[in-house]
Amino acid sequence: MRDLVILMLITIALAWCADHVAFGPAKHNRHQRLIVCTVVIIILLAGFAGLRTRCNDTVTYRYYYKLLTEKLWEASDKSVGSNPLFNWVNYRLKMHGVSTQNFLMFWAFLTVGCYFIFVHKYSVNYPLTIFLLFVTGCYTFAFAGIKQAVGISVIATMFALKKKWLLFAVGILIATLIHPYSLMYLAVPFMTFKPWTKITYWMLAAFITAGFLLRPLLGTVVNITTLLGEEYTISSFTGDGVSIFRVLVCNVPIVLSFLYRKKLFADSSEAENLAMNLTMLNGAIMFDGLFGTANYFARLANYFLIFQSLSLPWMLKKIGGRDGKVLTALLVLGYAAYFYYANAINQPFDHYFARLSLAEYLNLAGG
Repeated sequence: MRDLVILMLITIALAWCADHVAFGPAKHNRHQRLIVCTVVIIILLAGFAGLRTRCNDTVTYRYYYKLLTEKLWEASDKSVGSNPLFNWVNYRLKMHGVSTQNFLMFWAFLTVGCYFIFVHKYSVNYPLTIFLLFVTGCYTFAFAGIKQAVGISVIATMFALKKKWLLFAVGILIATLIHPYSLMYLAVPFMTFKPWTKITYWMLAAFITAGFLLRPLLGTVVNITTLLGEEYTISSFTGDGVSIFRVLVCNVPIVLSFLYRKKLFADSSEAENLAMNLTMLNGAIMFDGLFGTANYFARLANYFLIFQSLSLPWMLKKIGGRDGKVLTALLVLGYAAYFYYANAINQPFDHYFARLSLAEYLNLAGG
């Protein structure tokens, strides 16, 4: 966990420098500094993720890539639910002699790069956004499975906000061919309404009702996941539910936005509305995880987790004044405590994460 904390502090410091420290010729304005710092942050965070040898299902993907051959690719399932684009890219990488570690490095740079292109554009408090990316688990979520689909989906969201619907559709199609859960982002064009209007109450009521009715509706849920290309059974949804602490953390933005709704949304933009509504979606799906299994619902909810790192800084800035300062201090303390609980007590980060050192990686590359 020490390495993760050090990495977090370095990247937060870089983000702070982009706003407050001038360097180089005078012509280097804030925007240029922000770009330079963002590039350095991407290199650091993608490099750290790409050096991993064990974390979540990393071992499985390493094993799959080592076994990948032309014969195995030709015999593989090419249906949408089997992640055909992900498998094809891996096949091309393997055929061009890319090592197992560089296979992980390639996808790490793609995912982290997409994340930071997005937050770099829409964050109103860059250091706080990066802090939240770490403490909410959004950054380390990218270590698990094929979450580059999320990165591509948020880039597609940028096109949606510019009303470039063809590019948005192409982006979601690409992401879906990597992982079918990306189809959830088709909701984006319908989520720019002002929060805490009638639509919000109906949406939250539907998710709360679904949570309490989850057990009777499991057959329908299984059918939906089958259409998405996943092979789940009813027993897959009846394991241990999501931790109550995790649910509470994910729903902090919902509570805060409700308390200050008149001030926050009187003149909010479409981008701000979208970030808040997708943050609510993250919290609502996580709530349903109390009644199902963490393995499925937490993963599903985390597809929208990145929006929490944008909506919270925006809300705190707009609240402003004494309330804004007190709430910011409480947020930092509370989320830091959750970060410690999640990574040092509940599921110690050092127990399931391992990585190469930079020297070891360079030696492998040289060999």
